[in-house]
Amino acid sequence: MMCCVVICSVTIGAISIISVGTILSDNSETIMKLQSSTSSQEMDKLFMSIEQSINTCYDYSVEKLSDSSVFAKNTDRLNSFNESIGSLIKNVVSNTDCAISGYIRYNPDILTDDIGIFYVKDTDTGEISDFPLTDIKAFDKNDKEHVGWYYTPIENKKPTWMPPYINKNISDVYMTSYIIPIFDKNNDPIAIIGMDIDMIQIISMVDEISLYDTGYAFLCSENGDVLYHKMYPEGVTLDELKENGDFVDLSKDSDKIGDIITIKNYAGEQRKLCSQSLSNGMVLVVTVPENEINAERNKLVLYDLLAMIVILVLAAFVTLLFTSVIVKPIKHLTEVSKRIAAGELDVEIECNTKDEIGVLAARYSDTVKMLKKYIDKINKQAYTDAATDVGNKAAYQNDVQRIEKMRNHNDGDYAVFVMDINYLKMYNDKYGHEFGDMLISDASSLIKHTFGEYSIYRIGGDEFAVIISHPEDGLCERLTKEFKSDQELFNRHAKHYELGVHIAVGYAVNSSADSDYIDVFKRADKQMYLDKQEIKKTTHATDYVDNR
Repeated sequence: MMCCVVICSVTIGAISIISVGTILSDNSETIMKLQSSTSSQEMDKLFMSIEQSINTCYDYSVEKLSDSSVFAKNTDRLNSFNESIGSLIKNVVSNTDCAISGYIRYNPDILTDDIGIFYVKDTDTGEISDFPLTDIKAFDKNDKEHVGWYYTPIENKKPTWMPPYINKNISDVYMTSYIIPIFDKNNDPIAIIGMDIDMIQIISMVDEISLYDTGYAFLCSENGDVLYHKMYPEGVTLDELKENGDFVDLSKDSDKIGDIITIKNYAGEQRKLCSQSLSNGMVLVVTVPENEINAERNKLVLYDLLAMIVILVLAAFVTLLFTSVIVKPIKHLTEVSKRIAAGELDVEIECNTKDEIGVLAARYSDTVKMLKKYIDKINKQAYTDAATDVGNKAAYQNDVQRIEKMRNHNDGDYAVFVMDINYLKMYNDKYGHEFGDMLISDASSLIKHTFGEYSIYRIGGDEFAVIISHPEDGLCERLTKEFKSDQELFNRHAKHYELGVHIAVGYAVNSSADSDYIDVFKRADKQMYLDKQEIKKTTHATDYVDNR
């Protein structure tokens, strides 16, 4: 046995050491992909909220600006529209994270006057204020830093995310913008509506991403150009990155997006990269040094060796004790046998060995379980109504006898509900007993839905009873209302019942005035009879569907 333990321990240890590298490598890739995916989703949540805000402004504007000639001639109407859309833009900018400004600008070829909305948010105080409008015609169309936000989306003819740029109109702020162009019925440009986003705050989100000890993230444009990288100075070129060996094609359309890539940087350090495309066209890249991933593998290998040594020591100790503990399960079986002979079937046979004693104990345990299962099945059959799976009349009489035998009867010790299914005879006579059985089944399901946590009994063909011990104040009224409500809801959909499913119900709570259980039952039965008469007065035929 000692030889087997040694051989098994060494074999398992060797296999685990060989496999641990592959396992950790796969695990690290999963962690990197998960980090990359989670971070990109968090940033996309921000970009999508910005798009949703501007889309709301666009939806409000597009119908009112469908005819450019009307606005060109009606300045009052334009001013009124500017006032309303300006209020909406101001609110959107105020409640959008990272927003710097929001605006709507009109085609200068249609409106020669400087008319439009331009709100700018103070990044320190959050205060929103008007800002002077940029003279669009004063700049060349190719001047991206002054008027690129106007001409680019119009040329694209679709909602556009501007690549990050320095805005010369607002104190050289580094930003990106989301802009939607608005066209008239002739597909001529009328206006643009958009929002500027502070790239510094986007960069702060990127800087917060970390993995392992020194892993970090950086941003690329949709063409693969590096927009922000904490390890390189601002303005680094792609050629410089290529020379350093830290460059790989990470454009939006690259087939490497979402995969794990291994590179070697200028210092000869092996690194792993994982990139994800963002909804605004940028690419988020997570990178980790490979030696940090290998450090976890080396640590796990050491732990594996230590565990193997400990297992060998423990195995030797257990082997020495084996002969001394072999008698214990035999004594346990002897004790259990005495308890079973005394009628105690809820016993646990604690012997999990694989030798002859263990096999004997297992078979003995199976026999006891089968015997208990058989007895439980007989008891359930004796006290359960087969058609409805609730207590039968025998179970009901047992509970009534138990109540009658109580030494002290206090007010509110128990409550009795009596129920009767209406129209069962009519359904039986008209559609047959199978239809009547279905009605009984549905009725019992409704009763169990409301009274499922209490004792339910079928005491006759269409009669049911429920006994509740120590009902709290208001419980019976609440259950009755809930029961009626469940029937109404069921009847809205159960079109195959011509008059619906109606179960008359009455209840009574015991009091000192009651001489025995039958007095409480009679009061409940009387109340049920009154409910039955009321149901007959108010029941009307439904849109019956004969599905026979």
